[in-house]
Amino acid sequence: MWFRTVQLLVLLALTGRGQSQDRPIVTTSGGQVQGTTESCGLFCTYYSFKGIPYAEPPVGGLRFTNPVPHGGWSGVRDASQHGNTCPSQDALPTEGEDCLFVNVYSPSLIGTRPVMVFVHGGAYSGGAGDDALYGARYFMPEDVVIVTINYRLGVLGFFSTGDSNASGNWGIKDCVEALRWVQRNIVAFGGDPNQVTLFGQSAGGAMVHFLTLSPLTEGLFQRAITHSGSALNSWSLQPNPRTEANRLATALGISTTDTAAMVAALRQAPYRSLVAQQQGLTTQGVPLLLRPVDFAPVVEPANAPGPIALDRLPIELIESGSYRAIPLMAGYVEKDALLFSALELVTNPGIFDLFNGNPHLLVPFVWNIQEGSAASAAVSQAFRQYYWQSQPLSAALLNEFTVYLTDHQFAYPQLEMAKRHAARSSVYLYQFQYDGDLNLVKQSVGITLPGATHGDELCYLFEPKSFGAGELPVTSHAITVRQRMVRMWTNFARYGNPTPTVDSLLQGTLWRPIGPGVIDATLNIGHDLVMESNPIASRYNQWQQLAQQYGNNIFRI
Repeated sequence: MWFRTVQLLVLLALTGRGQSQDRPIVTTSGGQVQGTTESCGLFCTYYSFKGIPYAEPPVGGLRFTNPVPHGGWSGVRDASQHGNTCPSQDALPTEGEDCLFVNVYSPSLIGTRPVMVFVHGGAYSGGAGDDALYGARYFMPEDVVIVTINYRLGVLGFFSTGDSNASGNWGIKDCVEALRWVQRNIVAFGGDPNQVTLFGQSAGGAMVHFLTLSPLTEGLFQRAITHSGSALNSWSLQPNPRTEANRLATALGISTTDTAAMVAALRQAPYRSLVAQQQGLTTQGVPLLLRPVDFAPVVEPANAPGPIALDRLPIELIESGSYRAIPLMAGYVEKDALLFSALELVTNPGIFDLFNGNPHLLVPFVWNIQEGSAASAAVSQAFRQYYWQSQPLSAALLNEFTVYLTDHQFAYPQLEMAKRHAARSSVYLYQFQYDGDLNLVKQSVGITLPGATHGDELCYLFEPKSFGAGELPVTSHAITVRQRMVRMWTNFARYGNPTPTVDSLLQGTLWRPIGPGVIDATLNIGHDLVMESNPIASRYNQWQQLAQQYGNNIFRI
């Protein structure tokens, strides 16, 4: 989940690249598209097709409805430029409500090879699949097809009245429609529709997990990778969509309590008026994503029109086994939360006073513990004692607070999700801790504290063109780390195993899956690749103990 300033820095750079002389034409179910030929190094080229529409523009009567497959076009569509980015609070010049596009990058249009479909992050309210962040260049030598997608964001992607008039999850259903487009068309781009891996980061990681749990994705992908995000995070699911719908309507002067009339009125409003009311990362006045994002995935009502993407709470689906058991990779970054805690301290110097004055903020929302209760006091006191020895929080304790926040926001939910899925399928768990020349997220916002932060690992997979990092010195060890990451991720897409054979690039490491119901194997990705049992075992055990003692009902993880 990119911090807002990172989004603005990156997405303002969403411009087209120069055309190559070689302009391949591919025939899709919607019509012909003409791409470009790009370089991926010495004697290495690949084909790029950008801005291919996969669904009809979700405007007018199609706002707040399930996506409709694109009806196609006549002639040859230019695929050298990205399409619109979906509207966000950043109000980028590239945005437009007609934004449902895919981008495809392939080393060859002949034959078939594994396909990797990436879902971007951005708190469900920002970001795009464009090559400003997600250039596919470094994947190409590993002979895979990369697909990146746009999906509706924020209120346009996740508005719900909690009933059949606007059942929600439009953004999730956009991803489903994009995956259906892949099934229909990827052979024409040299991809294998029977070998699709879905991967995503932060809110995109949570989206991947939701899609893994959804009955709508049967047969659409065979493997999944979640980076720093799952459906079990405190921020990932909105449990009270009607409250947010009423807040939005009131802010826009819509006084009706009839949800059909409310939705009809909201369909007529300019999209910028809707987006302007999003609270996003600061929902409910609670900082640092410690409560659900305002417009986020929801459990849909049983009488929702059309197919339902999510009919129960994620934890219920997981514990009932009502999901497809597919190989999974899951992980987090050593200091995932540093991006948020460090920048929050700059923009809100009183942040620690807020936590000192209201310890209940430390209590996980999904544990369903009443504020002011003895359980709340016990949990908050346990966390304060464990992480910073009950001292008053201050800037001097930023690192300790960051470790707590990383566990709360990312690490613990990932581990709990991985542990449960391992009961039915192979799950490969990682911690990314390398801090080197390609930790471009941290560098871009000026964080000087040591450690990898949220999103840094993506810069060791994709080429984030807008960061303008340029070519690294050949002596940079970051190049080796990038090669290892790409090799393991593409191995997983090809074999369902990130280390199927002994490989000198991977230092002979054999990445073991975790056992059923236990966290007993983690690949620590640092300067070297190191297999460990659980590098945060003490912290994880603390969370498990408190969750089991104080967590209530189906919210407990």
